Amino acid sequence: MSESRKTSHWMHSLEKIERITGICGYASKSAGIGGRIKQSEDDFFVEEIPDVDFHDSGRYVVLRVIKKNWDTMNFVRVLSNALHISRKVIGYAGTKDKRALTVQYFSIPLKYDGLVDRIQKIRIKDAKIEIAGYMNRGLKLGDLIGNLFKVKVDSPSHSEKIPVITEELREKGIPNFFGIQRFGTLRFITHEVGKLILLRDYSEAFWVYVAKPSEVEDGEIRRIREDLWNERDPKMGLRELPKYLIYERTLLQKLREGKSEIEALLSLPKNLKLMFIHAYQSYLFNRLLSERIAEFDSLRIIEKRDYADFPARKKGHVVSSEEFVRVSDANFRRVKFLAENGYAFLALPLPGYGTESEGWSGEKLNELLHEEGVELDSFKNQYPEFSSKGSYRAAEIPFDFDDLEIEANDSAAVFRFFLPKGCFATSLLREYMKSDYAYFLQK
Repeated sequence: MSESRKTSHWMHSLEKIERITGICGYASKSAGIGGRIKQSEDDFFVEEIPDVDFHDSGRYVVLRVIKKNWDTMNFVRVLSNALHISRKVIGYAGTKDKRALTVQYFSIPLKYDGLVDRIQKIRIKDAKIEIAGYMNRGLKLGDLIGNLFKVKVDSPSHSEKIPVITEELREKGIPNFFGIQRFGTLRFITHEVGKLILLRDYSEAFWVYVAKPSEVEDGEIRRIREDLWNERDPKMGLRELPKYLIYERTLLQKLREGKSEIEALLSLPKNLKLMFIHAYQSYLFNRLLSERIAEFDSLRIIEKRDYADFPARKKGHVVSSEEFVRVSDANFRRVKFLAENGYAFLALPLPGYGTESEGWSGEKLNELLHEEGVELDSFKNQYPEFSSKGSYRAAEIPFDFDDLEIEANDSAAVFRFFLPKGCFATSLLREYMKSDYAYFLQK
C-alpha cells in the first residue's frame, strides 16, 4: 500500500472509530495545529499520582513500575507468570495504554513465601520494577488522584494557533470524552459486547468479543477472525488464533470444555468483565456529550434540572468533587454564575438502573436508549460484574489552565499537564490537533 493510500485509510479509520465510540465534534472552533502523536513510546509519558499512602510495612507490597510498550493487563499477566502467582491477586489503580512510557503502581498480597526476594530478582523486558512501599489493603481501580502527562506532538502544521485554541477552551470547557482507548484495542468492540450483555444475548456477546473482524486489524488476524466469525468453531479458533490473544483463546477453550458462553465470559478477570458495561456507559455518555456540544456550543451553559459538579483540590491538583447537585430554582443563579467562571461543571449521566436524569439530559438519554433498544432496568443483571446503578460525570475536564505548559516550534509541540483520574489526554489533545492521524494504528 502506498504512503498516500495508507494515510487515506488511516484518516478514514480515525473518523469512523471516533463516531463508533460516540465522539463527534469539538468545543473549539479554530482550525487545529495538526501533527501526530505516539510516534514512539517515549513521546507519550504518563505517571500515576496515587490517592493512597504507602508505608514501611503492611500486608501488601506495592510495586512502582516504569514500563514501555506494555498495556496494563498484559503486564499483569507477565508479572503473575514471572512470580508464579495468580493474576487475580495483583491490584492496580488504573489502566494504561501500550504505546506509551508509563509509571504505574501494582499491589500484591504478602502471603507468598519469598515474594519480596523474587520481586527484587525479577527481570521483565522494557520494565523497571521497584518496591514503593506497603499497604494494609490492595490497590483497586480508582485509587488515583490522576495522571501527569508529557506528550510530544510531531510535525504540527499550525502551532501558532495554540494560544487561540487555549482561550477558546478556557471559555467553553474541554470536552470530557472517554477516549477511544476505553473501547478496546484496534477493534473497539468492548461497548458492543457490553450492550449485548445488557440485552442478555450472551452468545452474541461472546462471539463479538472473540471473533468480530475489524478493517484496522492486521490482515492475517482479520482473515482468521472473519473465518471464526462465520464458522463459530472453537477448535478452529484455538488452532488458528495466535497465542498472544490470551483472552480470546481462554474463552474458546472454555467453550470447547463444554461451558456455555455466559460461563466462559464469567471466567474472565474481574476488571475485564467490569469494562464491558462501563464501556457501554461510556459510549452513551460520549453520545450525550456530542449532542450537548452541538446544541449549546459551550459546556459552561447550565440549565435548570441539569446536574452540576464542583471542583475540588487533592494534593494541589484540580479534580472533580464527584458530589453531583441537581440544578433547581433555588440554586440556579449561583450555579450559573459559577459555571460561567469555571467553578462549576455541567454533569451528564453515566446511565444505570438507578439513573434519575431530568431536563435536557433526561430527554436526550431516553431518545438514545430507545434508539439503542436498551432500558435502564437492563443494567441490573444477576451477575454483579454485569450490573451498574449508574452515576454522573463532569461534561468538561476539571482543568487548571495555569498548570498547562506548551513548548512549540515548527517540528514539535510538547504538552505538559495533569488530568484527574478517568480523564483522557487524547480528549484534550484532539481539541488542539484536530488531526485525522490514526495514532491507534501505530505498532
